[in-house]
Amino acid sequence: MKEIKDGNLSLTSRPAMWKQVIFYVFTLVVCALAIILGIRLGSSVESVGAVHPESTSGEYGWIAAFDSFSDSVAEHTISPIGLLLLQIIVILSVARFVGWIFNRIGQPTVIGEILSGIILGPSLLGAVWPEAFQFLFPEHSLGSIGLLSEIGLILFMFAIGMELSLKEVKQKFRSSLIISHAGICLPFALGVWLSFYTYEPYAMSQTSFLPYALFVGVAMSITAFPVLARIIQERRLGRTHLGSLALNTAATGDITAWLILAAVMAISSSGSMLSSVYNFVFLLLYLLVMFFVIRPFFSFVSKIYDNTEVVGKSMVGIIFILLIVSSYVTDLLSMHAIFGAFIMGLVMPDNLKFRHLITEKVEDVSLSFFLPLFFASSGLATQVGLINTASLWILFLIFTLVAIFGKVVGTYVAARAVGETRKDSLYLGAFMNTRGLMELVVLALGFDLGILPPVIFTILVLMTLVTTFMTTPLISLINAGYRRLEKRKKRLSNVNRVYQSAKVLISFGRPASGALLLRLADQLTRRGKDIIPDVTALHITPHAETNPIMAARFKESSFTPMLEESQRLGTKLKTQYELSDHPEQMIVEVAEEGNYGLLLVGGGVKHSGLKSHREVEARRSRLKRRIGGIGVSAGESLLAAAPMLRDKMSYFFSHVSCSVGVLIDRGFSQPKNILLQIGEESDIKLLPYARTMAENNGAKLSILPTSPQIDLQGKLHGTESLLSAELLPTTSILQDYDFIILSRNRWNFLSTNDVDAMAEMPSTLVLSLHC
Repeated sequence: MKEIKDGNLSLTSRPAMWKQVIFYVFTLVVCALAIILGIRLGSSVESVGAVHPESTSGEYGWIAAFDSFSDSVAEHTISPIGLLLLQIIVILSVARFVGWIFNRIGQPTVIGEILSGIILGPSLLGAVWPEAFQFLFPEHSLGSIGLLSEIGLILFMFAIGMELSLKEVKQKFRSSLIISHAGICLPFALGVWLSFYTYEPYAMSQTSFLPYALFVGVAMSITAFPVLARIIQERRLGRTHLGSLALNTAATGDITAWLILAAVMAISSSGSMLSSVYNFVFLLLYLLVMFFVIRPFFSFVSKIYDNTEVVGKSMVGIIFILLIVSSYVTDLLSMHAIFGAFIMGLVMPDNLKFRHLITEKVEDVSLSFFLPLFFASSGLATQVGLINTASLWILFLIFTLVAIFGKVVGTYVAARAVGETRKDSLYLGAFMNTRGLMELVVLALGFDLGILPPVIFTILVLMTLVTTFMTTPLISLINAGYRRLEKRKKRLSNVNRVYQSAKVLISFGRPASGALLLRLADQLTRRGKDIIPDVTALHITPHAETNPIMAARFKESSFTPMLEESQRLGTKLKTQYELSDHPEQMIVEVAEEGNYGLLLVGGGVKHSGLKSHREVEARRSRLKRRIGGIGVSAGESLLAAAPMLRDKMSYFFSHVSCSVGVLIDRGFSQPKNILLQIGEESDIKLLPYARTMAENNGAKLSILPTSPQIDLQGKLHGTESLLSAELLPTTSILQDYDFIILSRNRWNFLSTNDVDAMAEMPSTLVLSLHC
């Protein structure tokens, strides 16, 4: 049998194909005849009294059949599994849509997802369309959603525990401990006093004062570490002193708050401080086992997986078993299962690769599937209609103002006490005021235990939304104020800034491109031993909600080639890693804030002549033809995938105040024959760059003016050659050079009028100067 191979497909010869078709049809016919014969034999031995399905023949047969079909669909719609699946579909759809809207207005997606729960609850859907609400969420079906949301919380808290690195917390332990505990103590104390005034009219009928006061205190003092981490990433503060201190402070505060919450739940469940002693004793034994037995075990295991790409199913199974056991133990100790899940995540080893492998298996399903169910479950318990008097709205305002005052002032004063600046202290106060999801978890626990009455629960949920929503605008307001002050102090000229400071910003997608651009920056700006380029490498992952563990993993792999290249060149290199859904805007912001003289980017695989790049672009084009007009990412930043180089140049040239260079890589290394094309008088300003590059490479520099009117007399050095203006950059001329420098206007002209010459050009640097 002959085979014709086409890629990965194997097509058999035509005769063999007909044999297979005949065999397939023969098999179907024989099986069909056997089935029919069996049915006839069975029908012949039926008893006379056997029940037969009603006939659907006759005038009303099709109508009766459709009625039967409709009854079956209706029956399955209200069945437990059918109703649960319908609820999940509605909850996930609304959560994603509302979350998308909030993301578009610059707010964390989680705020929209929390609000979606309230939208589907009695506060909105139940008030506007009560029939639909009763159909979707009948009382008897809420238990299933509640159980699924509890499972989701266990997975989510496990992921949160893994995001907190004890190693990083230790680095700024003293400062973060003082700031976080001050930011907890003041709002906690204020919350206890508020509970004193609200206990008698709202909570006395269903709980004792001690657990009520403690729960309100915890609810007023908690900070949402996950939401705060996303905000700090979006603000590009992750690797700054402020961002690191804020994350460590929030992590320390979260660990403390959950320990306090565990104590509160133990006291609430046992009924007294004395009887809760047993809970604390066994909690201490549990923590000793987790940190001194389980954590060393996983530290040893993580070394085994240090050089592997996946974690085996057996190890994943062990981790999930231990996760459930840990959750079960803390639930037995009256401290809720999610506390055990949090501790289980916390004892995971500091090995980022191991954490990344585990997080990949947990976080997406918990965030995308289970957590919206939890928000819906909380929203179904939130009844905004209960706040139906002016006094209750005033009480909501008081709770909100006290929560903001306690967090911001407590954090600000403590930060100043440990030596932080006024600006950073103010930022920390705003950051710690973020409550978000963690607050909602605490409130749900208090509500389920019967400690928080419905009215207070609703007030605290609304307070959570307000304090979380205000974080981003408050940070923007602080940032705008201080930026205005800094601009007044700092007025720098843009003229020839590259040669004054040799300060270069490189933005890259693929790691190999970063090393290449660093080599180019060194060749363009190094001037002997006097001026060594000061380079900042910027890499952006175009997904703002990337998990911090995954982000750390991406950062490590992205900068490795550049760091090795900087050591070889002896160049000063700083790295900056960001997460953003709008990479081009992020690059402009970084370039403007850093006062750079030159921004260097890559032209991308579309303009590259390298075989590997052409293959990437070919695969992208084939995939795009198959799935339609959907953008296909090849793991590069938006820069490297820009469809038109002229659009890239135009965007950055119009938005940044520094010079911009774009490298079209066609085997760039260390050029020996450089061609500078001068299309107009203003292009003469490119000559210092071309001259510096030639000197650093020991290369020959040739200048090609496109018009005899361009005056270059007295501007060339003795080793530089001037070509005739009558020459055009034909294929034969271009073959003599391995690097070309030209202006943006010249590039636009050639790309429009001389496509053939463009295809034959060697590695090219397109420069737009701001001088």
